[in-house]
Amino acid sequence: MKVIEVKNLSFSYEPSFEPLIKDLTFSVEKGTFLSIIGPNGSGKTTLFRLLTGLIKPPRNSVYIWRKDINEYQRKELVKYVSALSSAELIYNEVLKVQDYLELARYPYISGLESLKSFDYSVIENTKKITQIEALSNKYLWELSQGELARVRIARVFAQDSKIIIMDEPTAHLDIDHKLWFLGTLRRLKSNEKTVITIVHDVNLAYRFSDELLVLEDGKIVFFGEKEKLDLKLMEKVFNVKIRKVNHDLLFEETF
Repeated sequence: MKVIEVKNLSFSYEPSFEPLIKDLTFSVEKGTFLSIIGPNGSGKTTLFRLLTGLIKPPRNSVYIWRKDINEYQRKELVKYVSALSSAELIYNEVLKVQDYLELARYPYISGLESLKSFDYSVIENTKKITQIEALSNKYLWELSQGELARVRIARVFAQDSKIIIMDEPTAHLDIDHKLWFLGTLRRLKSNEKTVITIVHDVNLAYRFSDELLVLEDGKIVFFGEKEKLDLKLMEKVFNVKIRKVNHDLLFEETF
């Protein structure tokens, strides 16, 4: 089943500007792990904002569960899509990690209702999965960049949406936590979660994803199963030499 459909999507922040996203068409099946890659300035973050409703795409160009994303109320949309932005700024003198995670459950309650035992169990399970139990009573401002990155990931997991879309989720993580986190995303497939990540580390994207979408200058130059990726095309897009060794891609400079 297609949970995301993008149809002839073009977008510019100003009508007089050249589009940053140019006539994109693709779909994502339920339970897929898709990574979006491309050079700086290729349109990855803009596409992230369009897919998550942070900016409104043209009508009838982005569908979530067969419904135009523009037709969702924000509180309804976040039940379907959990978003982790690379640009999110978190500074709060009084908010603790536990408080921050509880915010992820508020889309599921109405009015002045309080969180229920089920919500707290989801939060506790998320803390175990993301290995942040010891951080629960720390203030957000006390955390290191790596700890905060893991807490932000935990908030996305606690939201428990059917689709997870993340922009640079492994930034500030040590290599062991990067591998653990991407492995965790793969295991979410068993719960029928659909995962989309936007990453700069092409090798990690290649190793852990099912499918790749390669952007260049706002256009799709490749979309499909990673096994079908054309390395010559990748060399042209990234201006490097690439060799495949087992399940990894090795990069060499061209100058």
